[in-house]
Amino acid sequence: MLSRIRHWLANTPIDDPVDRRNASFMQLLLVFEGLRIPATKLYLFGLYGAYLQEHFYGKARIGASAAMAIDIGTDLAMTVSAWLGFYLIRRGRFPPAVSQFVATMLACGAVAYAAFGYHATDGNLTLMMILALSGLMLGRKALWMTYAAEVAILVMSVDPLKASGSGDAPGLLLAIYNLLPMRALTSYLLIALIVDRSIYALRESLLESDRRRQQLALEIAERERTQERLLHSQKMDAVGKLASGVAHDVNNVFDIILGFSTERDRLPAEDEPMDGNTRAVADALEGIELAARRGTAVCRKLLNFSRNDVTVTEEFDAVAALRELRPLARQSLPSHCQLCIDAPPDPRFIRFDRSQFEMAVINLVTNARDAMPGGGSCTITLEDSDGYIALSVQDTGIGMSESTRAQMFEPFFTTKPADRGTGLGLSVVHDLVVQAGGQTIVESVLGQGTTIRLLLPLIVRVADTSGFQNVARAVGGV
Repeated sequence: MLSRIRHWLANTPIDDPVDRRNASFMQLLLVFEGLRIPATKLYLFGLYGAYLQEHFYGKARIGASAAMAIDIGTDLAMTVSAWLGFYLIRRGRFPPAVSQFVATMLACGAVAYAAFGYHATDGNLTLMMILALSGLMLGRKALWMTYAAEVAILVMSVDPLKASGSGDAPGLLLAIYNLLPMRALTSYLLIALIVDRSIYALRESLLESDRRRQQLALEIAERERTQERLLHSQKMDAVGKLASGVAHDVNNVFDIILGFSTERDRLPAEDEPMDGNTRAVADALEGIELAARRGTAVCRKLLNFSRNDVTVTEEFDAVAALRELRPLARQSLPSHCQLCIDAPPDPRFIRFDRSQFEMAVINLVTNARDAMPGGGSCTITLEDSDGYIALSVQDTGIGMSESTRAQMFEPFFTTKPADRGTGLGLSVVHDLVVQAGGQTIVESVLGQGTTIRLLLPLIVRVADTSGFQNVARAVGGV
């Protein structure tokens, strides 16, 4: 039974966690006050009515009838306020519930002290309870506002007629001071200070606990993301190994196809006469050979690309590497996306890891593909640029906003869905270019596309005077 009552009291629609924890106690207190105040008054009137009329109401400053009306009225107001507060808490309005109860108790106390005086009432404990309640339930600001109100109430309780016997002003002030309930004032001040310090310590502890909880939640979320990235990397590694094995087997099939396609050498030469069927078979075998050689090139590039080699910096021709990479780049794009490669006819030498160069190109082409879900054109350009070789990958996709451009090289930052990217591609490309002494330039317009330009130091090879050696010198770079 008690557990059900506790559960019912705790089940309130209050958002603030502190108020929600205080709601159970506050409801019990309000129910207690809502029952105690009228029960006490009925008990006193039933057993000590005559005594109250003679020694309490009869000695009031404002007369017996008015004093009785004020006493009954304030008790009624406090009872209604207690039950109203209970109702508001059940509706999820905790601060208004406590505020109206505290304000009603203070107002009733002010009226009672003004009518009966400080020494004629027994409200000391009530004022202490209200002072502590306002601080613990409403905070430090409410605590000191309540203390200021109680000081005003205690000052109002002084009977100036008792001090009127002093003829001069200093004597009158001294008489009023002697009549002030200084013990109550200092006691309330001490209670306010203790409650204030306790509230401050509790609130600081709560804030620190919340900060640690939020930090722990962030660390847990980051650990989960890291674990997901690790699992994704493991899956990509498994897919890479699987793709390498498939490419090896498919390459063997293409070799067999190439072997059979060479049987077209048995056909008559092109300058020799042949009928239509023979010509069709010759053309078909030639087409099969070309397709098989193209498939072999793609498999070879895929096998080379998937090798787990250590970083080896070398000088190589970027133009030749880009042209050899064309089949794999073409396979990275869907059929509704066009690929165009514009490179100079002459060699352009750079000092870079060749496999990393190929990985950078494929990463950029893949990003261009994802930026063109409805189709478009991807253009790879290789050109000279003030001592650098500029590798540009341009797409006609959706483009990027300024906020995305500001974070695009951060590790694990991505705007793609969870199953489409890890956010490492551009970060890896940027780091590789910087390590090689180059730089990355990004141009993007929303709705028009993006151009990512990699500037790599150009190595210019010149022949010496004897014509037997080539000397490599870096221009504007390493």
